[in-house]
Amino acid sequence: MILEHPLKNFSKTYRLETVVISNPDTSYRTEKSYVRVAEVYYLGNEKEYFRYHVLVVDFNFSNDDNAMGKFLKQISYLFDELELTVDKDGHIIEINNLNFLRLRWTKIAAKLSETHKGDSIDNYFRKIGSILEDESMLIGFLEGYNMFGLLFNGLLQPLDAKRKRLSSEGFTEILAPLKDGDKMILTISSEDPKPAGIDDFRGLFVFREGHNEEGFMEIKKDNTHLKHSLLWIG
Repeated sequence: MILEHPLKNFSKTYRLETVVISNPDTSYRTEKSYVRVAEVYYLGNEKEYFRYHVLVVDFNFSNDDNAMGKFLKQISYLFDELELTVDKDGHIIEINNLNFLRLRWTKIAAKLSETHKGDSIDNYFRKIGSILEDESMLIGFLEGYNMFGLLFNGLLQPLDAKRKRLSSEGFTEILAPLKDGDKMILTISSEDPKPAGIDDFRGLFVFREGHNEEGFMEIKKDNTHLKHSLLWIG
């Protein structure tokens, strides 16, 4: 019997945005935004797992008019095409085009190293290289809210009862569903994030007909205010 799953018809386009506010309560406050438009295609079942093709078709970085912004935008192109295997809860369990990513990174790093020099750049290159060599680290990176964590984080289908789960930051998240007409609204809060160095953590997801239409996560820590959002646009 072929396992059915709500993601079966998950061929949609999403707008993902991360807003980073540094020193929010001071005169040195700065704000940067990073927007991506991603198309997600369902490729079929593999036993009890599901395969997806994620294609980022547009980038819009608020600081891409300066050297560092342009550098980060070039780095982002590394992850503009992903082939993923996902479990029934919506967690990534395998990256099927990992060798493709490694080869692409070799080419991108070689090109960038011609015009970007310094210890910080070298450290950045080493960090990305290390992540690409360890698939579990790469999966954790891709499931971060600043990457694709608003899609692939175990919440791709609505819950029918309140529950708790351990976050990647090491604290307990509280997930509470609320039915609103033909929508299911899932709010996310935390028991006590402060031991993990987080001052505030909250979010919500909106589901309609079993798929995620909208999501928002807000995290405050270390003089940084992070806002991650997801919106289904087609």
